[in-house]
Amino acid sequence: MSTPEPLDRPAEAETRPAVRIGDLEREQTAAHLGRAFGEGRLDLAEYDERIASAYSAKTASDLLHLTADLPLATRERPASSAAPVERRPATPERAGRQPGADGAPLPTWLRRLWLVYAGVVAINVVIWLIIGLGGGLDFPYFWPMWVAGPWGVVLLISTVGARLAANDR
Repeated sequence: MSTPEPLDRPAEAETRPAVRIGDLEREQTAAHLGRAFGEGRLDLAEYDERIASAYSAKTASDLLHLTADLPLATRERPASSAAPVERRPATPERAGRQPGADGAPLPTWLRRLWLVYAGVVAINVVIWLIIGLGGGLDFPYFWPMWVAGPWGVVLLISTVGARLAANDR
């Protein structure tokens, strides 16, 4: 019966080939180096050199060498645990949006759709007017309503839905 091998095998670890790394490990090291650069621990030239080495690294020991002289806190702190940025609530004036009837701002995408809608309807009405004026004030059937009506209903429903969603927040 053989004796159990100890869990800690330093001699075997030294002879074991280096462990290959993937893109995730390279990105994590680049993030660590970026934080160290942001903290002023690395100058720009050294940061550039280490970043290039990090992206060309093949083994874990190559990456460890790049961060070995940096404080442990810099290497272990996740990217999301940086000092929190004070965020003030967005106001319609700061966000570049106009408040609606109930004071809630419309989302930018919805405002843009309303502007496009207004432009297209205006072009169609102008064409209708030109046709009517060109025919000696004999205005044809008001066909721009078929452009304005269905599209307007869809936008109105979208606007009401966006308002309701904003009020739920």
